Amino acid sequence: KTKHRRAQIPGDAYAYAYAYTHAYTHTAKMPSKKKDKAQREKAKAKKRERKQRMEREIAGKVLVKNATDMKDIFQILTAFRDYKKLDLSCCYKRYDELKESEKSWAFDLLQKNMEKHYKGCESVGWNSANKKKELAHDDCRYVIAYTQVSSENKKENEDSNVKQSDTMESKPVGYVMWRFLMDDNGSGEFIPVLYLWEIHIEEQYRRKGLGKYLMTISELAAWKLQMNKIILTAFSSNPGSIKFFQGKMKFEVDETDPILCEPDEPCGYRILSKTRAVPSAS
Repeated sequence: KTKHRRAQIPGDAYAYAYAYTHAYTHTAKMPSKKKDKAQREKAKAKKRERKQRMEREIAGKVLVKNATDMKDIFQILTAFRDYKKLDLSCCYKRYDELKESEKSWAFDLLQKNMEKHYKGCESVGWNSANKKKELAHDDCRYVIAYTQVSSENKKENEDSNVKQSDTMESKPVGYVMWRFLMDDNGSGEFIPVLYLWEIHIEEQYRRKGLGKYLMTISELAAWKLQMNKIILTAFSSNPGSIKFFQGKMKFEVDETDPILCEPDEPCGYRILSKTRAVPSAS
């Protein structure tokens, strides 16, 4: 408020100055106390939301670390280790736990299934070296389905001339690979997610339920480990996969999907996701 000092203004000049100042302060658009209070409350709410968001992101990073550090997902998904319908067994592995033959198999199967889609998408393109590097990332986790095949030992016993007994060995027939990470939820906040990087199945094991089985393991892992979402990327040139994810697995278009963000600039792929259902407070 203006503080008037009469001793500094002689005679009628004081009365004029007071009248002028009084009129100005009452006619100017000065903020009311009610408006000031509303603005202060709004500022407090924003500050509170920033703090809560920061706390959520810190908690999310802890969840991601704990999920990534888990040695074997089948410790919490015991019933899903074996796919009895096809007499398959599943193992959970880091990349450095794969045999060299399994590393080559995983890349070759990916290349056979997906190279044409990568090459057909200008915004992505195919680069073998980069793809191998992606598969070898420290945070990649693989669920690999194996079948048991006989490995006949063709050496014969020289004395009895009897063939030695067959042995069984594991042969990989499909895999899903994911990473736990913090991802933008479309509103600028980073949340813990399971990002499903790859899912590939050998031709002779397709359309037999194995893809859905591996996806179910992925979803259950995400929810058990308290991820907010499971997210994946599907090429527009592969409508069969999009139909599978949206139809059978009930995925929806994610908020970060490029067609939603920039509809006039098609990029050749879609981002799909499924959100964890949080029970409402009763």
